[in-house]
Amino acid sequence: MDEQTAGTGNPRPTARLVVDVVRALRGWVVAAAGGVLLLGCYLGVSKETDVALQLPYVVSGGFGGLALVLIGSALLVADRFDAAQAAQARTVGQVDDLHSLIIAAATVGEQAGGALPTTPAQAAYQQQPAAPPQNAYYNAAGDSAPGGSTRPAGVSAPGPRA
Repeated sequence: MDEQTAGTGNPRPTARLVVDVVRALRGWVVAAAGGVLLLGCYLGVSKETDVALQLPYVVSGGFGGLALVLIGSALLVADRFDAAQAAQARTVGQVDDLHSLIIAAATVGEQAGGALPTTPAQAAYQQQPAAPPQNAYYNAAGDSAPGGSTRPAGVSAPGPRA
């Protein structure tokens, strides 16, 4: 079967592309037919002055045209909904593939004995050293002090104020 791309770079069979175009086009055709019926209803009602003679135009053209416009709109919404579901399914598949690749890279790293990665892309997945806790206290020299003269991290020594 012939392959084509449809804007996203993903190859799709030609038959599927034709089905997608026809599904979108059918909603527009049905809505346009409803619009033509509504226009005919308006033109028929506008040339009659007697309400009894206007009623057949309203019943046949007005209600029928309104029904076709609503059905065409529903077909267009259903087509967009299906396209959104297909896009979401593609995204979920890509996330699953990415997750599998990350797990595989982590497994290979563990089997290699935790050796340092050779490429920058692999280095991004290594665990970074933890920052000191926010409530750690340090002495005047900047060393962690379990007791004695201490101050909270990030607080400078007291001095004269200007």
